[in-house]
Amino acid sequence: MLEQGQLIKELRLLREHISQLESEIVTIVEQAREDQILLSSPGFGPITAATVIAAIGSIHNFPSASTLKSYFGWAPVVAQSGSTLDSSYLTPGGTRTMTHIMFLAVMQVIRLHNNEWGRLYERLVKARYPFDERTQSYTGKTRVIGRVAGQMIEAIYALLKRDAELARAVPQGQEPPPPLLYDPEVYQRHRQGHYRPLKSMPHPNMITIIHPSSLE
Repeated sequence: MLEQGQLIKELRLLREHISQLESEIVTIVEQAREDQILLSSPGFGPITAATVIAAIGSIHNFPSASTLKSYFGWAPVVAQSGSTLDSSYLTPGGTRTMTHIMFLAVMQVIRLHNNEWGRLYERLVKARYPFDERTQSYTGKTRVIGRVAGQMIEAIYALLKRDAELARAVPQGQEPPPPLLYDPEVYQRHRQGHYRPLKSMPHPNMITIIHPSSLE
C-alpha cells in the first residue's frame, strides 16, 4: 500500500509537470514565426509543430525539399532493373521521431477529411488501388500515406524557406512582415495548373546575369 501510494503521487506529479511544459510550449509556439506557419497547415498542433521546428533548426540546413523529406524518412527510393520498374519504398534513413510525427500528421488530415490533404488521399486511393470486397477497404493505402506526407513536407519546406529568406532580407532593427501561412486556396490553384513559385527572391549565393538588351 505504501508503494502504491508513492507511485500514485509520482504519477500525479509527472502529469502536473507535463501540463506545465505543454502550456509553456504553446506560449512559445504562438510567438514563433516558424510554428505559426506549421499551425496554419492541417494536421499540426502546438506540440507537433514545436517538435518539427526543434528537429529542423534552421531551414537553411536543408538545400532542397528532397533533403528535408529524407531527413523525415519520407523520401521514396525506386529500385529498377534495366528499364523495368521493380519496386519503390521509403528511404531507410531519416529521424524516427520525425517519421512518426509526419505519420500522425497525415493520419490527422485523413481523419478530418475537410482539407486538401485529406481529399488528395481519398482521391489517390480510389484512383490507383483496387477495392477488396473481403476486407471492404482499398489496398495499397500505405503508399498513398507516403505520397501525402511527401507533399506536405514540400509545402512546409516552401513556406519556411520563403519566410527565412524574407526575414534575412529585412534590415537589422526593422520588424519583418507577418509570415506567409498555408492557404488551401493557393494549393487548390496550384493543382489546377495556376502555379506561382513562392521563392521570388534569388538565393544569396546566386549570380543573376542581366542581358544587355534588357538595359535599353
